[in-house]
Amino acid sequence: MTVPTSRALSSREAEGHQHAQGELRRWWNDRFGQVPYIRVMQRVAHLPWEKPGWFQVISGWVVSELIAAGLPPEGRPILVRTRPWAAIARVRTGVGDVWFKESAPSLAFEPALTVHVASRQPDFSPEIIATEGPRMLTLDAGDQLRGLYRRRSRAPSWDDILPRYAELQIKLADDLPGLLGLRVPDKRPATVSTRYPDLVSRFGGHDAQVAAQLILLSTRLDSLAQALEDPLPMTLIHEEVHEANIFVRDGAARLLDWGEAAVSHPFAGVVNTFRDIAFRRRLRHNGRELKRLRAIYLEPWTRFAPVRQLEELFDAGYLLGMLCRVLAWDAVTEGQAPEIRQEYVHNAEVWLDMFRESFEEGVSLGGP
Repeated sequence: MTVPTSRALSSREAEGHQHAQGELRRWWNDRFGQVPYIRVMQRVAHLPWEKPGWFQVISGWVVSELIAAGLPPEGRPILVRTRPWAAIARVRTGVGDVWFKESAPSLAFEPALTVHVASRQPDFSPEIIATEGPRMLTLDAGDQLRGLYRRRSRAPSWDDILPRYAELQIKLADDLPGLLGLRVPDKRPATVSTRYPDLVSRFGGHDAQVAAQLILLSTRLDSLAQALEDPLPMTLIHEEVHEANIFVRDGAARLLDWGEAAVSHPFAGVVNTFRDIAFRRRLRHNGRELKRLRAIYLEPWTRFAPVRQLEELFDAGYLLGMLCRVLAWDAVTEGQAPEIRQEYVHNAEVWLDMFRESFEEGVSLGGP
């Protein structure tokens, strides 16, 4: 899960979280005044991994599954990190590291969805050893793309990754009933439009004028949702296709972390992608390079509509994607302790206000 910022999104690592918190506070303070410090990393007692004996139980499961798969562990599982959305552990085997992940209850669909995605495009997905409910065991996927870029190492470019993601989305468009059957969140345009008044009432902030502006956008959102119904099919969106969730092994890129996926309009799933690219490469919003990358992503979709129409739909989908992020933050804290929802509510509020700003002032590719 990444935190919204004024310019881009950070990774889940501590360094990224620290940067994101500062950016979020600056963005929010510029618009609404000072807010309390956001403690993104606090542990949550209500989650499975906060209960006594949890690590012993999952360690036994990990060892059992590895032995069954012919990959006996060479040491004990090591708990790497816990977050409100997932717990991660690592264990060494004869073929390298194997990774364990347990998703939060509200994101428990992730292992089953990952299996499904891997069945459709295995060379772009995690290699799964075992799953059980919210738990998943996968082979090491290699180096994080962000680290490769920082070291200036040889790595796949976005020119390669964006069309692969688009082709995967096109494949998965045929699987909607099955995806919804896996309890993947439904964020199709009409569904989001229906849920919008509730989002405004809960995340519209404390400024009455801003809340009124958000309410006035409801009718325009209905029209936007209708415009997105055709001609592109609804499909699976990842919502966090950025260089922290792409890993590279033997030169091949794999997209990990499907816990924030949803069924929606395809273009709603690349807001974080273009924001992160713009920030990491210091690109001008709506600039030539971002438009070039957008054209690369759109090319596979030309089998459904001409380029000019796709560009218009892209802006509408980009707006929808911001509301999808509001819903994502709401889902992450579903059923958790009140203090955790209080900590994370600002992230949903920021995304909702970015939606308002972009709807009123126009979509800025790579922004706002």
